[in-house]
Amino acid sequence: MRTLIIQLPPGPSSPDLVYPHALVEAELYTKPLSMHWASASLLPAADRQTETVALLPAATLSWHRVDLPPGLHKQPARLQAALHGLLEDRLLDDPSQLHIALQPGWKDTPTPWVVVCQHAWLSAHLQALEKAGLTVHRIVPEIAPQLAHLQITALGDSDTGWLWIAHPEQGIWGHPLQALRALGQSLGLSAEERQNADIQAEPGVMALTTELMGEGVRLIPPGQHWLTAITSDWDLAQFDYRANARTRHIKNWQRRASSFWHSRSWRPARWGVWLLLASQLLGLNAWAWKTRADWQTQQQSWSLLLRATFPKTKVVLDAPLQMAQEVERLRQASGQLTASDLESMLATLGQALPAGLAAPRQWQYEPGQLRLQDFKPSSTEQKLLQKKLTEHGYRWGAEGNTWLMTTALTTGVEP
Repeated sequence: MRTLIIQLPPGPSSPDLVYPHALVEAELYTKPLSMHWASASLLPAADRQTETVALLPAATLSWHRVDLPPGLHKQPARLQAALHGLLEDRLLDDPSQLHIALQPGWKDTPTPWVVVCQHAWLSAHLQALEKAGLTVHRIVPEIAPQLAHLQITALGDSDTGWLWIAHPEQGIWGHPLQALRALGQSLGLSAEERQNADIQAEPGVMALTTELMGEGVRLIPPGQHWLTAITSDWDLAQFDYRANARTRHIKNWQRRASSFWHSRSWRPARWGVWLLLASQLLGLNAWAWKTRADWQTQQQSWSLLLRATFPKTKVVLDAPLQMAQEVERLRQASGQLTASDLESMLATLGQALPAGLAAPRQWQYEPGQLRLQDFKPSSTEQKLLQKKLTEHGYRWGAEGNTWLMTTALTTGVEP
């Protein structure tokens, strides 16, 4: 699965506005981006296998931490109004003119991060992309707070570059690099925080960042922070921007599946899945082979028993059925009663009749079948009668308005 990353410019939308963008293959997330610039109408087309991500510049966002009332996650209709009330005194603009979004997993976080941007600005850019035939599936911040450590990132070139601080507790803020160099401004960090911070810089500002921050600055390829942003769980498409929620969910599943099948970090899990499937396939084949071998062995033993008992048998097709037929012929030849004879069936029926149930007066006999008419046992009597007849090797059941008693001969076993 591919990902089309489009960074929304800080300025207002216009037909001639240029959008920085990059098209990334799933298996190339670890390689440097090939960044391009084009107006909305000239952006690459996105097919069904492409996820379109809108990247919001760090300069367009403000970050706040809020204490949500308990149980608010169970009342989604009140969530947006509650956020407006909590942030009203912290924002310069009316909250109704702003777009507000919560961090991923906010339901399990007592004081989640809330990110805020201009609603009109965001809506205008998304509409421009929509007119160009691009439906945005996810909206992510360029830089988000790091929950585990302090992250300092220098972006741009030596003339216009910015230094962005992602603090686990204080949020995101930035400084122009040239202003820091000229005025010697402080970053608002303690010496311990600066020492333990993860500092990274793009090539255009590597020298200036090293001059300001000292040793320990890590070089990153241009646009590397874009890949970090899209691989996170952040999605600011909330509240008014959930119109394409179903499509976004599908794209999220596709993105996760693509990451699972292509990401190097998932390679051990992929091997585990393949080994599990292979073991299951081998186990099923072994079980099927053993079952068939057991069935063939049983068939051969029945065939040997039939030939040993009745040597005149030339061809064995169904040993149990042929055995029953030969036994039946011997009984008929010796004049003995068989289970399918009328006398045997009537005698067994008489023994099986429950006490107090009169024997049927009308019946019709065919070899192996006894059809009883004008016979109306109760449900309890019927169950008892069926149980006793089954013990003697007969079948018993209703057939229309009559009851049918038949012999239950073995007809063979199939694999």
